[in-house]
Amino acid sequence: MEHKLDEFIRSALAAQPISGTSLIISLYGDALSHRGGEIWLGSLTALLEPLGFSDRFVRTSVFRLQKENWLLVEKIGRRSFYRVTEQGMRQFRHAESKIYPAEQPQWDGKWELLLLESVEKEERNRLKKELGWLGFGQFSTNLMAAPTLAQIDIPTLLNELNAGEQVIYFRADYPYNRSEACLKELVSSCWSLNAVAGYYHEFINLFRPLMTLLRESDPADLTPQRCFQIKLLLIHFFRRVVLRDPLMPEALLPTQWEGQIARHLCINIYQLVDQAATEYVTDLAETTIGALPAPSSFYYRRFGGMARTPTTS
Repeated sequence: MEHKLDEFIRSALAAQPISGTSLIISLYGDALSHRGGEIWLGSLTALLEPLGFSDRFVRTSVFRLQKENWLLVEKIGRRSFYRVTEQGMRQFRHAESKIYPAEQPQWDGKWELLLLESVEKEERNRLKKELGWLGFGQFSTNLMAAPTLAQIDIPTLLNELNAGEQVIYFRADYPYNRSEACLKELVSSCWSLNAVAGYYHEFINLFRPLMTLLRESDPADLTPQRCFQIKLLLIHFFRRVVLRDPLMPEALLPTQWEGQIARHLCINIYQLVDQAATEYVTDLAETTIGALPAPSSFYYRRFGGMARTPTTS
């Protein structure tokens, strides 16, 4: 008889279409980026095959990620090892700043404003897309804005986007609270908060039953393989939602915001399965230098602090 945890894993896999490239990005970002960012293709297949993803599926996905400059390949004999590129690592670090905080930092009430009036149309469209992914909203045709809690070094960001000379950067205060309701409506519209709330609702509905299953399961049922699979699917689905979330300060959010409920649910599940899942990756993963390195200290800062596994302490 199939175990209830295996039933959950199977139902989660069927809940939404899963892109191979996206799933492997989730695996690298969560399990490998703080452990050297490299793995043998055979190890990657060994991790994903029990979830129903074939060797061909994995090979096709890493080939696409290589073409998209997420991964570099190094061949040693007949073996292929895939390592995260510098560009990919920068993307992971930005994503980490959104995925793994325990809570939002306090907001000082200031706004970052970027005026794109002097930028040519084609370049302006590129910048709007890039800035949107980084949490900026479009206040008007050529004005992008973000609350300062995004903690982005704006001059450095503009230089990285090759826009340091064209974009005009302001920092603004908001001292007049009589228009607060209008500001909240503008924020909700510019950042599509209703759609984001819907994505969080789906995440909560999918993973809340798992919390009950984990509490009721015998410790022996929480095998390393099951824990790895649960953790990968958890962070994959959470990542897909949270990277769409501009992570607005609480003062700008609707009441009863489901993003916080989803984050606490994710943290609670993650902490229950992390140690066994990390050990599972350690046992299966191989790199060009042999065993996978232990997680760095930054790994254990996730979600406000993680317990260290006995094998990597």
